[in-house]
Amino acid sequence: MHKKIITINNDKDYKKLLRRLWLYKRYRFTKFKLINNIKEPNIDYLEKGLNIKKRKERITYVFDTCCFLLDDFYHGENICGFKDGKCVVQRELKNGKCNGCCRVCLYVTDKGCPSKNVACKLFNCDAVKEKYKTMDYKDLKLLKLLSIKNQLLIRSDYFTLREEALGDQFTYTGTAACIRMIYRLIRNYIKRKRKEKNK
Repeated sequence: MHKKIITINNDKDYKKLLRRLWLYKRYRFTKFKLINNIKEPNIDYLEKGLNIKKRKERITYVFDTCCFLLDDFYHGENICGFKDGKCVVQRELKNGKCNGCCRVCLYVTDKGCPSKNVACKLFNCDAVKEKYKTMDYKDLKLLKLLSIKNQLLIRSDYFTLREEALGDQFTYTGTAACIRMIYRLIRNYIKRKRKEKNK
């Protein structure tokens, strides 16, 4: 079957596209072409995401591309002010804690996070937000290509490996995703307590 082509070539059409994205993302036999003269950074990522029609493939693309965009935005910046494993807040409080907000995560290492997670990358404490321009959910238009259930999940799936976060995204119901997340919270809590006990 031939695909219909919808071309978005100006800012007005682009705003209309964003308003109707919830509908357009369901168009299985339509190819979208977004012209680069629209005043929006990273528009080519949105075009590519719209043209991926397989559910899991699109979710994976959106997840990984959002991680890339966040890494690229903060590239070369030490916004948490890490020195000797302590963020700026931990140094000011002199509380003996390390690794900033990630200290409660099972997967954190002395060299940072071994995985990629959109929720973790989008979280910034108030101390960081006061000093730096940070990215928020609304800045990542790609997230609109996800279902409402997946958009809500991606906001709360903290301290999780990429593979587990994607597993939550792939579930078809919010209930199944919540069961997975609650199980993981309990499992990680037990593991963390055992780890603390063995220190």
